[in-house]
Amino acid sequence: MNHVRIVDNRGQYRLSTLEEGLTLIQHIKKFVIMVCMATLATSFATPVWAADPPVPPVTNAKAVALLDATTGQELYARHASLALPMASVTKLMTLYIAIEAINHHKIRLDELVPADEAAYHIAGSQIWLRPGERLSVDQMLRAIAIGSANDAAYALGTFLSGSEPQFVSVMNHTAQQLGMTHTHFVNPHGLPALDHYTTAHDLAVLGKAAVHLPLLLHYTKQWQDRTIRNGKGGKLWLINQNRLLRTYAGADGLKTGYTQQAGFCMVATAQRMGTRLVAVVLGAPTSRDRFQDAATLLTWGFQHFRTVQVIPAGAIPRSILVIQGIPSQVPLKTRGSRYFTLPITDQKKFSFQVHLPTRMMAPVHRGQVVGYIAVTRGSTEVSRVQLVASREVRKLSLGELTWEYFWKVIG
Repeated sequence: MNHVRIVDNRGQYRLSTLEEGLTLIQHIKKFVIMVCMATLATSFATPVWAADPPVPPVTNAKAVALLDATTGQELYARHASLALPMASVTKLMTLYIAIEAINHHKIRLDELVPADEAAYHIAGSQIWLRPGERLSVDQMLRAIAIGSANDAAYALGTFLSGSEPQFVSVMNHTAQQLGMTHTHFVNPHGLPALDHYTTAHDLAVLGKAAVHLPLLLHYTKQWQDRTIRNGKGGKLWLINQNRLLRTYAGADGLKTGYTQQAGFCMVATAQRMGTRLVAVVLGAPTSRDRFQDAATLLTWGFQHFRTVQVIPAGAIPRSILVIQGIPSQVPLKTRGSRYFTLPITDQKKFSFQVHLPTRMMAPVHRGQVVGYIAVTRGSTEVSRVQLVASREVRKLSLGELTWEYFWKVIG
């Protein structure tokens, strides 16, 4: 059975009235999703199994990793800290930086991106940009995400930062910000270069960040495009090399890559039943192995894990009385939400304890932390979610206090 208790600011449990208690329970039940799944470790770094853990997936690549994109929990890894080349998977960072620039209104999709002489001479997969030619940011993103065009990646990176070295500096800075501590970029496209490397773990971290950008997924989920010119009055037919888009249910990204040095690589993502996973494959011996490894990892993850939302953002369990305030009560809401990655072999439930003072003194500022909800399983507290004021409450002026006191006296 799930339990709800109130703890006042003296640490004492109470229910002021039966009606208040029932109201609180109804609110908590309305906004808190109860969970019937596997045992949950306090750190959530490694799942705890009620029975024997599942047999690990069998993969052929040099390094692989599987991550829950919502919680960040690493579900499986093999040689995930091994530094390896990444080929065109590099372009996932180029896409991420470009989409972030769009989201922060630094560039627009309809802006024109010029190609220079250097872009014209870049080898490998390309859309054959000519010096002086201009394509829109939207077209460049399609060329990179779908056609894996090296010249487009170079041109867009240069457009964003002014030069290739400056854009590479942004790539490395962004990697550090995301927590990709064993990654170093030398170019925006992934052609072989000394000191250009990453790890499966770091790419999983990048994939986790990338899937939270809907515009990025808009481009990576497209398996073909015929909107870009070919320089002869026609259109290029771009085909996405990520065959999982057509063969794996729920797949919508992210990026493939291949060079002789790197082997066959990819960062794949798929979503099923509210669970989004990111799989990384580095150094697979064949293209078939690459997709088989990615599909194996994703399927293994979906079979054995679920992402569960325990407390949704903005849930409002109750209001608190505000002394000398207008209004006299302030409604509360949760700051953020809580998700956990759980194995599916257990039936233990969460319980919730609401820790709040009985009343507050005005003024109260919007967003001010008032209390918290303690999330527990068994006797272990596994998380806390802050409760904050959802509006401002100003303090009564001296005149208003005098008038209020007067009416209390004569009343």
